[in-house]
Amino acid sequence: MKHRPAKIFPDDFTRIVRVSRGFTARSQRSGRSREDQRDEERLPNLSGRGKEASRVGGTDGVSPRVDAERRLRLINPNIVGGGFSALSAKLVSQVAQLSAFVIAARVLTPTEFGFFAFTSAVAIFLVVLAEGGWAEFIMKSPAGEEHLDQVTTISLASGLLFTALGLGVAGILYEAFDQVMEASLLALFSCLALPSAMTTTYDGALVHRGRLHSQAIIRITAEAAGLALIVFGLFKGWNVFALVAGRLAMQLVLLCGSILAVGWIRPVAPTRIVRREVLLFSQHIVANRLIVFLRSYSGTLAVGSFLGLAEAGYYRAAERIVAALYELVGEPMRMLAWIVFRRARDREDSEAGKDDEMRKTGNTLFPLLLAVAAPVFVGLGLVADGFVDLVLGEAWAPAAMVVSILAVKQLLMASGCMTEPLLSIKGNIRKMAPVGLANSLVLIGLIVVLAPFGLLPLAYGQVLAAAVVLATLIWLQGRYGGLDWYGIARGSGFVPLAVAGMIGAIYALGQAIDLSTLAPWVALALRAAAGGTGYLLVLLLLRRLATGMFPVLGMTAITYTHDTAAR
Repeated sequence: MKHRPAKIFPDDFTRIVRVSRGFTARSQRSGRSREDQRDEERLPNLSGRGKEASRVGGTDGVSPRVDAERRLRLINPNIVGGGFSALSAKLVSQVAQLSAFVIAARVLTPTEFGFFAFTSAVAIFLVVLAEGGWAEFIMKSPAGEEHLDQVTTISLASGLLFTALGLGVAGILYEAFDQVMEASLLALFSCLALPSAMTTTYDGALVHRGRLHSQAIIRITAEAAGLALIVFGLFKGWNVFALVAGRLAMQLVLLCGSILAVGWIRPVAPTRIVRREVLLFSQHIVANRLIVFLRSYSGTLAVGSFLGLAEAGYYRAAERIVAALYELVGEPMRMLAWIVFRRARDREDSEAGKDDEMRKTGNTLFPLLLAVAAPVFVGLGLVADGFVDLVLGEAWAPAAMVVSILAVKQLLMASGCMTEPLLSIKGNIRKMAPVGLANSLVLIGLIVVLAPFGLLPLAYGQVLAAAVVLATLIWLQGRYGGLDWYGIARGSGFVPLAVAGMIGAIYALGQAIDLSTLAPWVALALRAAAGGTGYLLVLLLLRRLATGMFPVLGMTAITYTHDTAAR
């Protein structure tokens, strides 16, 4: 049976997998270290496991229907259950963060809150650098835990480095500029770098093992602990330090819980090969995240500079609401993408006739993403006025229209959450940074040009930029990720129909009942219930009548059986 060795290292190191059994003798003659030889000698054994999998898990002679069901089992139901666990954890996280935001806004003055936001931006920058791409390196490979101890050492060194850097800057602020408050806050923020870097390694191990349930429990516990400390500190008069203390407590609980779930990983000095490969891979992950970091903070800064702090507050509040819902949708789907695409890649490497497994998986996974994202963001746009009034109060009413517009922007960019896992697993992650930079320049450029004209022109400009981003994502995922976007679009045709049902239900409710006479929370609940019911009814109708046209609607009908390939 046809066999292709498993890919352990991308790009420059894929050639290692193709070496003969006599590689060890040649490497000894070339003077390589014993550690490097050890890492390289593992690779043929991994290929051997691929051969065994090929003999056991081949699908020759299997009907297309049975093969399609096996492919859907990559997603359903255990992995989907893990996705719901991740969704639950993200929901708790967003509720905790929004609760902390609302409470802090009522306790702190605008100046204090702005001071916290500026300092936290510096801290987030350090954390992004400290986290590197350690988790992603572990998650992308079928043998991701082969070098877990060495990756742990790298993450430990990274955390210590950026903690020391942050403390050094805080010391300069204190000694040279006599900025006691700023120095103290930055010093406390700097303590996040080490536990954040360590946590990413353990998180990567949990995701690599498919233990999304355990990861969700840990995150929920950590968010609860962080929120409790924030509330306690704010009412005890800790001021902005309560927010930092809560974040630090959350990160420490995350780290301790992950260690309990995975077990303590003893750090081992990384070999030259592992160190080089991890750093080469991580530089692309870090570059992408720095682009996102700059993009996230440019809008608020531009609005504050051109329109004033009040408008900046409205815009930041709208961004925060939309971003919270995006994380609810995007983060679980990103985790699912890492697992599902990696398993699809493993089947391509180990089984004959599976060269297009990742493309077929994308044709299922992306319609599922759109089916989840569309009702969330379209629904938010429809009920934004009531939502903002209920959550933030009447004073924040100008933010409601901005929320509606930015929800459309975020829906257009929803598929971007899967780009990093897809390109990483395909070995093309380096292609992402130039495209991400170009997209960021478009977004930031439109912000700078349109911000002087008001909030609404600025928000509409972001929708235009999102359309450009969507076009580049389709090109990038198709060319370097192997996706078939024509097939994805055809398989997602049920989503606009279901959204039309949702809009129709909300409109019918407004015609039947005068919602303005009801309490705000009652009106919002009724509109949300009507929209959700309309969406689900259309989905159920299409599932009964048109499952052949939209296979993703039949996923839950597949009977799950435990097989080695699916696990």
